Amino acid sequence: MSFKFNFEIEADGEDVETVGVEATPSVPVEETSPGSSKIPAQLHSLDELIAKLPPHIAFSPLAIPLTSSRTITIPRRELFDVKMQLMAEDSNPSANTNQNFSAAFTDEDIRTNTYEGGLKSWECSSDLVKQLATDSEIWINSSHRILELGCGTALPSCYILQTLLSKPSDHKIHLTLADYNIDVLRLVTLPNLILAYFHATNNLPSTDPSVTEGSEETPEIELTPTLISSFLSTLQSHNITISFLSGSWSLTMISLIHGGLEYPSTTSETMYSLLLASETIYSPSSIPDFVDMIEYALSTSGKGYIAAKDVYFGVGGSVKDFVDMIEEKKWKWEVIREEKRGVGVGRVVGVVSKG
Repeated sequence: MSFKFNFEIEADGEDVETVGVEATPSVPVEETSPGSSKIPAQLHSLDELIAKLPPHIAFSPLAIPLTSSRTITIPRRELFDVKMQLMAEDSNPSANTNQNFSAAFTDEDIRTNTYEGGLKSWECSSDLVKQLATDSEIWINSSHRILELGCGTALPSCYILQTLLSKPSDHKIHLTLADYNIDVLRLVTLPNLILAYFHATNNLPSTDPSVTEGSEETPEIELTPTLISSFLSTLQSHNITISFLSGSWSLTMISLIHGGLEYPSTTSETMYSLLLASETIYSPSSIPDFVDMIEYALSTSGKGYIAAKDVYFGVGGSVKDFVDMIEEKKWKWEVIREEKRGVGVGRVVGVVSKG
């Protein structure tokens, strides 16, 4: 079986669009050349990112109201704590980190081909958490492989992890988190997953709702070897494995999520039964690549939960652009949550499926 990809492939330093060109399985295709400005995709193990953790992390609880009587709490790392870590690394030339990651110190939401907003928690990610909570009985027993694209602070995956750790598991679950920046993965994604674990197991320090960001009273946890060992053993006892991906949506990333298979079958066991994404369709130029990721990552029976604003003023992306593209593929799209009142630009959560 052959596949068609929309990913941009660079030749001799020039962008060449390859829509409709068949990829031949016997000929590996790389989407980035030495002159490419995009970050190439890489796979990262949990152990690799654990080795990059700071000695301690400061956090605050994010309260997400689900109903008048139910609130979901997800702890997340404080941005000021991220800045403190980066400043400490910048003063230590021997630190094996990217000392040029300046996004934490600016007001920029995105910087094309450099930073995609992963240090901030966006509104749509909270919308997605609400919908996952509403649909928990649907996905909790059927989703063995879960992928969050453009994860950033990973609130949806953190909620899923908290939920999975609240009950014994009778099947294996693999969680993959992908963000454009490796620094986002190590600075906020993994720390937030660890905080989710501590919250689920009631091991987090108590928090005072009146505490403000950056105050001396902001709670923190020390990431001792004992605590990390407990985190890993709890994942193992619940049959949960976690991996990470950085870099651009590309042929390489598709290969990496399928364990090295360059052209996976759409019925492959390496396909994902649940795909999550929030605020990933803001740029018209990236929507085709995002749709390709769905096509070659989501199983034929799987569901993709996509949270987005109706339209992204200033950058041009919209839900309509995305829906038009997936309807060309004869996929189904169903809006299951709308946030319209008093929120400025409307937001939706929709489910995409191939069946």
